[in-house]
Amino acid sequence: MLNRLVGMFSGKDSEADPPARPAPAKAETAPARPPSVMRREAMLGRDQKVAGYTFMLRRSADEEHDPALPEVRRLYDETLLANLQGMDVSRLLGQRQAFIPIVPETLGHALIENWPAAGTVWLLKLDAETAIDAALLARVAALKAHGFGFALEFEGVTRPERHGLLQQADYVLMEVGSEDIPAITAQMAAVSKIAAGKRFVAVGVQTLEAFHMCHKLQFALFMGPFITRREHLGNPVVGPSRAKVLDLMNRVRTGAEQAELAAQFRHDPALSVRLLRYVNSPGMGLMNKVGGIEQALMVMGHDKLYRWLTLILFTGGQAQELDHAVLENALVRGRVAEQLAGRALFAKARDEIFVAGLFSLLDVVMHMPMDQVLKQISLPVEISEAILAQRGPYAPYVALAIACEQDDQSSIETLARAVNRDVADINRVHMDALLWAEQLSADV
Repeated sequence: MLNRLVGMFSGKDSEADPPARPAPAKAETAPARPPSVMRREAMLGRDQKVAGYTFMLRRSADEEHDPALPEVRRLYDETLLANLQGMDVSRLLGQRQAFIPIVPETLGHALIENWPAAGTVWLLKLDAETAIDAALLARVAALKAHGFGFALEFEGVTRPERHGLLQQADYVLMEVGSEDIPAITAQMAAVSKIAAGKRFVAVGVQTLEAFHMCHKLQFALFMGPFITRREHLGNPVVGPSRAKVLDLMNRVRTGAEQAELAAQFRHDPALSVRLLRYVNSPGMGLMNKVGGIEQALMVMGHDKLYRWLTLILFTGGQAQELDHAVLENALVRGRVAEQLAGRALFAKARDEIFVAGLFSLLDVVMHMPMDQVLKQISLPVEISEAILAQRGPYAPYVALAIACEQDDQSSIETLARAVNRDVADINRVHMDALLWAEQLSADV
């Protein structure tokens, strides 16, 4: 495969704990409470690939504070920005956009002054009492001149006193969960009448059908559970390409001889080409080009071959909608779970934890119940139990990786204690995994 895949399978990127990097420069104002675990939500572009993320703080299930109170919202924004700075979010920007929700007052915060502009979109949270004055409009204009983007939610933006702010916005977020096409088109028309050329973001897209509806309405970005929604077919069938990959995985798992594996590869020319292209990529560092399947298998070895096949399982079948986005999400899960295990477990266990995290979305791409999917793959019981029953030694790591997409701080703190990790660890590993998965999936 291509160069960036090499590190994943060659051992060059398999450290249990990545080397420490210099801490990003701290702004003058520090958060007034301990770090919170960040939650991300992916935003897909019109090509159905991940275009960016919105980042939020998780709230505890017993959160009692009113987030609408100014002092609470100010503290929330400070903590959000400080956490993102601690995660070194600038590494993600440029390749992806980050939509960061803040109240307008936060635009004057010290943390904003040195924030990287490329890829940052400030999502301004307005309430009924938010005053839109000349000072705010001037501040937005100044930040836009430095390269920042701005987004607004549809609610209330058509009020006359907010027209000036709407005209400066780049994006307008619209809730589409109702799937009421006449109402949605009327809202889009109302915005365009005031300020033409805005890019619309569909929020709360529930199903693939709703995505298609919004796509036809010319939305630019799409958010919602549709990305990993399990929409199983009535009579799911594994296509021939994925069936071949599953067969090879099972043979590798049970210790098949090299000659047997080579014979199976020769029955699938396309898969053979992918293997040879990967083995001969510059990152492998081979002195001489590999021209045969048996030699390629010798170079790979069983462990690296198995891990390579797990990735091909997501992309080896007939292309399906959202496959690329699901693969990237699955890679993040696998990487987060693997890295959270760190040096607490042996390399073999970390590899299996990665597979458990990766396979936690395999039912989505194969459009069949997970128990049916796993019946076709020979897996260690620890992986199957972690995915199907959420129990066993690997389960806490996979659960933590999945929880990075959800919104309950209390459950994350409980899981983190179970694996002896703190919030700062989780945030760092999460950002590292987003970057790693973005680089990897870009080459698939």
